[in-house]
Amino acid sequence: MSGSLNDINVLDQSPIFAALVKGCTTPVNYTINGNEYTMGYYLADGIYPNWSTFVKTILRPLGAKRKYFASKSLQ
Repeated sequence: MSGSLNDINVLDQSPIFAALVKGCTTPVNYTINGNEYTMGYYLADGIYPNWSTFVKTILRPLGAKRKYFASKSLQ
């Protein structure tokens, strides 16, 4: 890709996210805490848009579980 490869430019040029915007994604089915989901997700930082498919980190995590999640979403 020509130019800067920051997150926004990569997202804008990504065929994966172009398909996501059009609603053409691979079917994904899973259940968490009794809730059924049919859309995959991506761990992201704060620069990404507020789409339901982006799970963003916890800015000030308190507790072991939240700290673990935040550490994984920043890798």
